[in-house]
Amino acid sequence: MGENMSETTFYVLTQIVGYVGLSFSVIAFQCKKHKNVMLAKTTNEFIFAIQYLMLGAYTGMAMNLISSLRNLIFARQVEKGKSTLSMQILFSVFFTVFGLLTWQGPMSIAVIVAKVVTTVAYGIKNTRVIRVLTLPTGICWMIYNYISHSTAGVLCEAFNLISIITAMIRIELIEPIIQKKRAKAATTEKE
Repeated sequence: MGENMSETTFYVLTQIVGYVGLSFSVIAFQCKKHKNVMLAKTTNEFIFAIQYLMLGAYTGMAMNLISSLRNLIFARQVEKGKSTLSMQILFSVFFTVFGLLTWQGPMSIAVIVAKVVTTVAYGIKNTRVIRVLTLPTGICWMIYNYISHSTAGVLCEAFNLISIITAMIRIELIEPIIQKKRAKAATTEKE
């Protein structure tokens, strides 16, 4: 019985680690600035790398460790107005190579493709593009997380999808309407 309790405790601890990572992911897509998105995603992906290690999901672990480094580099390059193209290519190669080295079957393809797509997205300063390109990658990760028994990972991707859609509605639809109304009201007051 002690062995089962230990396994249960480890499983619960593993899921808790994932839930901590989940919180940073949801926060990331609500950020308006590229640097803040990247810093929150770095924290999220590093924490999930730990969870994937605990689950024995080594492709996910490798992808997230590489992503953590990628995000920090991209945040700095975009902030300085530098092109990320060479780093996008380099990191896409890293994701492909490490995905193949940690191959866990066809499910590894989904996360390799997802990381290459997000590498392109995160290399672009426009947070709208980041959100749009990240939408389909969430589905790939949701499948991987389900197969890897990461309950927190599945929920994370569901929350990410909701967070991305919410941010798109809030930032791209509602805020421009509010700004137009304020501008119109300011113009009317001056007359």
